[in-house]
Amino acid sequence: MSSRINVKRREFQDSYRRHYKMYKETTGNSKSRRLLLFYSVECGLKSLLMKDLGNNTYEEFVQCCGREKKDLTGHNISAMLKKLNPHSSYCLRNIHLKRGGCVPPEKFNELWRYGAETEDGDEEEKVEKTLARIAEWIHTKL
Repeated sequence: MSSRINVKRREFQDSYRRHYKMYKETTGNSKSRRLLLFYSVECGLKSLLMKDLGNNTYEEFVQCCGREKKDLTGHNISAMLKKLNPHSSYCLRNIHLKRGGCVPPEKFNELWRYGAETEDGDEEEKVEKTLARIAEWIHTKL
C-alpha cells in the first residue's frame, strides 16, 4: 500500500483550480504566492497525466508510471510537462541561491516554502511568469 493519499483525478483538478484562483487573487508575500502557483501547476499536470493514461486514482497513476515513476509522481513539473507536451516551449531554469548553489524546478516548492534568498530576484520572476503561462495552458486542457 502506498504511503501517499490515494487522491482521485478530479481532486487534483479541483486543487489546481483552487490554488490557481487563490494565487491570482492574493497579493503580498511573493514566495507564498509562488508556492501556491507551483502546487497549482503540479496538481494540474498530474490531473492531465492521469487523464491521458486513463487513470482515475493516484494509486492507478503510480502503477502506470513504470521507470518514470519518481519524476512523474513527485514534484518534477518539468518531467510532467515534457511527458504531456514534448515540444513545449515552457522552459523552467534553475534559480541561483544567494549563498551559492542552485535550485532545480522540482525543488522550487522547497525554495518558496522555506524562503531561501536568491541571487537574482529576476530569475524568480521569470520562473513565476513561466509557471503562470503553464497554469493557463493547463486550464485549456482540463
